[in-house]
Amino acid sequence: MDKQELTIILQTPSTATRRLLTAWSDAPLLLMLEVDWKRGPLVLVGLQDRMLWPLVTPGSLLQLDPKVRTVEGGAWSEFERPIYLIEYKGKFHCCHAQRRGNTLRLISHAESPAPPAIPVPSKEARVRGQLTPIFRALPTRGSLAGRPTLRRR
Repeated sequence: MDKQELTIILQTPSTATRRLLTAWSDAPLLLMLEVDWKRGPLVLVGLQDRMLWPLVTPGSLLQLDPKVRTVEGGAWSEFERPIYLIEYKGKFHCCHAQRRGNTLRLISHAESPAPPAIPVPSKEARVRGQLTPIFRALPTRGSLAGRPTLRRR
């Protein structure tokens, strides 16, 4: 990529690169020094993904532990419940999950505007791993991570 091509990408508000840099403009770069890169890859929550909002806001950075490929059962508090990266029909979901027979329920946060649970066949969903938050964008008014304007529940 040459300088002119990069300039065009950064000046166009609709490009993914520009939106990503805007979401991360307030993140301290020194934070990256503390990441255990050997543990697993980093996952960026989509800028439109509000499944775990406000616990995990759009633009949050999480680390994937690909060794944890099964959904744990049990009773969890809001802040202890595991977060998973689940692939279903070519789309990735950052969510809580629960197994019920042959069904995997993709569960959103109680305050989220997303549907409370999405039931999917266990055989069609792939648990990519468990996620640990590294950085969460602050949900301030007018920011990408802020309160959604439309509630669908």
